[in-house]
Amino acid sequence: MSRRQRTGAALFGICTLCAGGSGAQEVAPFRLLGIDGSASVRFLRDDFGTGLPAAAGAPASRMRQTLTDLRTEVFVMTHSYVYHPNFLLLDVGGGPVLQQGRFATEAGETRSGGTLYNFLGRATLLRDKPYRGSLFFEHLNPTLSLGLGQVMSQESRRLGFDVALLEPFTPVPVLLDASRSEFRGRGTDRIIDDRIDRVTVRASRSFGALGMTQLHYQAAEQDSRSGSPNLPIQGSTSSTRSASLDTRLQFGANRNIHLVNLVSWNAQAYRLESGAVPDRRDARFLLDLVAAHSAATQSFATLESSSSDQGALTSTRRTGTAGVRFAPTAQLSGSLSARSESNRTTEFDSGTWGTEGSARFERRLPVGTLQASYAARYERVDQQSRVPQTTVVGERMALSGTALVPLARPRVIAGSVTLSNEPRTQTFVEGLDYVLSVVGVETRVQRLIGGNITDGQTVLVDYACDVGGTYAFSQFHQTVNLSWNATRATSVYFRAVGASPRLESGIPTFQLNEVRGRTVGARTDLPLGFGHEALVGGSIEHESRRETVSPYRRSSADLYAQIEDPFVGIGSIRVTGRRSKVLYDHPGNDVDLRGIDVRYATRHPLGIELSGDVGLERDKGGATPRSRTFAAMRAQWRYRQATLSAELTQVKEQQGAINRTRSAAQLTFRRDF
Repeated sequence: MSRRQRTGAALFGICTLCAGGSGAQEVAPFRLLGIDGSASVRFLRDDFGTGLPAAAGAPASRMRQTLTDLRTEVFVMTHSYVYHPNFLLLDVGGGPVLQQGRFATEAGETRSGGTLYNFLGRATLLRDKPYRGSLFFEHLNPTLSLGLGQVMSQESRRLGFDVALLEPFTPVPVLLDASRSEFRGRGTDRIIDDRIDRVTVRASRSFGALGMTQLHYQAAEQDSRSGSPNLPIQGSTSSTRSASLDTRLQFGANRNIHLVNLVSWNAQAYRLESGAVPDRRDARFLLDLVAAHSAATQSFATLESSSSDQGALTSTRRTGTAGVRFAPTAQLSGSLSARSESNRTTEFDSGTWGTEGSARFERRLPVGTLQASYAARYERVDQQSRVPQTTVVGERMALSGTALVPLARPRVIAGSVTLSNEPRTQTFVEGLDYVLSVVGVETRVQRLIGGNITDGQTVLVDYACDVGGTYAFSQFHQTVNLSWNATRATSVYFRAVGASPRLESGIPTFQLNEVRGRTVGARTDLPLGFGHEALVGGSIEHESRRETVSPYRRSSADLYAQIEDPFVGIGSIRVTGRRSKVLYDHPGNDVDLRGIDVRYATRHPLGIELSGDVGLERDKGGATPRSRTFAAMRAQWRYRQATLSAELTQVKEQQGAINRTRSAAQLTFRRDF
């Protein structure tokens, strides 16, 4: 037998084994299964302008940036196999991207043009076997939508592989994937320059009816020079290692006992060109047990332990909770529980123990249903402090619009707050990018529209806060709820809360907060018959909160009307109005917000889809009035394999004397084949 014959016989034997006796596809050295693809043309224009007030003798000014982009893409994807689809399956595709762009500012303009390319390739080995894997490579040039009116062109590369070992080859299925990703892009207010290496391992084991356990491990390295083009960017490298073991079991005579056990570990380190951030290691152990003794009685217990090590800051927290839930009748239910917590840190030690009980009653009335509930909690807190303050590093916070977002810890030390972006390549400036406001013991962060924090961006916050001193106090907390549900869609309710703290020993550095609060409200959703499907409704609420630290009064209303499209009859129009007012006894952080939103959407049988959104929001209650208006219109027409779409968006924001306008227009034609 010749070498060619021996090679062919060996490959035929391998392919017969891989095919597993299936005759769905022929064995062949190479076979093309199919070709598909698309061609598209897209035009994009993005205008971004900021008006700044006069300052230090300089006149008022306006900065404007304009980005235009014309892109033509052709993409062809092939599907084929070598000898058999279950042996080696190939998915390979790509095509040219012809791009012409222009970026203009007051300082001048930059034009760009050239031929880019998209490419996708994946080779899958032993697709239907319990031992399989694949190699992949991607080179893409997508256009990203970062928010309303925010678009950006990006170049990305991704290379990696994945391997799967499944049953019955192994009793413990294991999935492994590893990749390197690179992202490059620039928009009018954001630069992306990241490289990410990631390895992930997932393993699971089923115990049949008893339950299962899952192991997850991930290691990632990120090099970044991303940020705002208007601030200095320093290179940063971050590494993350995390592992978790999640076990969920059901046992007992009737599978009436449920056990959840979670063990996790996480380590994170930053390496910066300037400055330093301490490495962080966290560990957590959770054991949660629920037992159903009968249809009316359940008992539960939770044990949790966590630790954190971040340079000079270390902490260990242990919590235990146990209790019982009962429902002697369909109308009456309740619970009783006890809780204990200890927290030991570098700066202080604290302990908390307490008990809690609740009861809920429901009764049908001649009209509607009455519901009443009562909850009471007693707790005692003891703390021994060694230092006057502690530090928080890397608290994550998302800043959307100009909303006020509170920090997690109370009593923040003035001047200690620092904001940076997620990769820590940039530090934001207070008064330029964000402002801080204090209400009682709470510190809030507000994004400034003229700054370098983009709408919806996640930031990291470092700050110091007052530990509170050495003290012991007890507190009794009560909550009463009453509600009458006249129908499924209409209800009125009343809620009262009260907290009475009492100092037992020591001298805390903060004021104990006695609380008395009352809330009343109503909601409804009412269908109307005007020849078209119509719905009106909403909610109103009023709260009066008398407390030692930060008393306030709050009123809110949210009303809407929705009607079937009277023009075409296959869409809907929805109008929503909202009103919110918060008055503090110490003015300066009040809220006086009014807003209205209109949405229209329809879909025609000929394949035409139309939608539009218009909104207006104004807040005149705070020290700096703010407003926001937006409009978005979208249209899409599909006919067979052709799609034509258009999108127009405009956002206007004003905060004090600063105003910002952003508008984007995008037109795309795509033909699939």
